[in-house]
Amino acid sequence: MSDNTKRGFIFAAILLAILFTLGLRIDHPKSGLRNALGSASSSVAVYWHHSQISAGEKVVVDSGKPGLDPVLAIVNNVNTDYVDIQTDDGFQRLPIKNVKGSLVMVFPFIGTLLGAIGI
Repeated sequence: MSDNTKRGFIFAAILLAILFTLGLRIDHPKSGLRNALGSASSSVAVYWHHSQISAGEKVVVDSGKPGLDPVLAIVNNVNTDYVDIQTDDGFQRLPIKNVKGSLVMVFPFIGTLLGAIGI
């Protein structure tokens, strides 16, 4: 490996560590809203981990349903204790602590590979 390649890997690792410290997270959703390129379970979600959300935001949540978490959803209403979300299964009210964070981007098809190896 050349020195420039090593520096690139080191820079990328440091950048990812800083972003993780600031709240950037990556997760493999098991269910939720579809996108134009496929289902939620066939993708990998990148989100900001924080507790301030608003109506209309796309979020990653834990629904409390075994085998279906985490879920990609849209926020319909926010209360001090609860959040109303819309998923592919319909509407659901969850405690606000179940919201993992706001969706930044979705990488399609990578989730299919992760599902094949059991992640």
